[in-house]
Amino acid sequence: MSRGNTLLSCRGVQAGYGHSQVLFGIDLDIAAGEVVGLLGRNGMGKSTTVKTVLGDLKPLNGEVHFDGRRIDGQASDAIARLGVAVVPEGRQCFPNLTVREHLQAFYRKPRPGASASTHWNVDSLFRLFPRLAERQKNFGNQLSGGEQQMLAIARALSTQPRLLILDEATEGLAPLIREEIWRCLALLRREGQTTLVIDKYVDRLIRLADHHIIVEKGRVAWQGTSSALDADRTLWSRYLSL
Repeated sequence: MSRGNTLLSCRGVQAGYGHSQVLFGIDLDIAAGEVVGLLGRNGMGKSTTVKTVLGDLKPLNGEVHFDGRRIDGQASDAIARLGVAVVPEGRQCFPNLTVREHLQAFYRKPRPGASASTHWNVDSLFRLFPRLAERQKNFGNQLSGGEQQMLAIARALSTQPRLLILDEATEGLAPLIREEIWRCLALLRREGQTTLVIDKYVDRLIRLADHHIIVEKGRVAWQGTSSALDADRTLWSRYLSL
């Protein structure tokens, strides 16, 4: 797809933990309706970039803008209310809430002007993930890892996000469950959901994403289209250990 209006923009973002700097000037843009893959080996700064966007980590320098509004330094709950939702690494499902209660607790009404086809309520989320409908009375700690990941995605969608971020989208999942997650993400793409995905399965990401950003030692080492990434496999071995 052609790149449209910018929804998320990072410029010169530097960030770290204590005396350890991790990001050294990250620049990236995500257009509305676009699916972007954020790639790189472990420890290169992918999750730190996400934490900075979400407001969990205040940048040392640089700016983050969402829909034209500067958000770096804002509280994470304020950023979430603007329409940024995350499926966190580790899923973080609540052990004392049922599947249905997870989806009800995080539900937000659609924003004015939002498409009716992308109104994510309990019923539409159960249609997206029939397995969750079967387990709707089970508590979070009674689900398999794959079911927890489905629930984490459904929970994020229940907030009607303008930007959905998935940190390690299919990490540790069985092959059949991974395929179910990829199916879901492909459907969301067709619905126009703007999405940022971190995942190590590059061969699947290039079928899904419009654009990719490779991070190396806290900097953007390469960015381009899926076709460009597919065509240059030296990038895979140089930056992704594949």
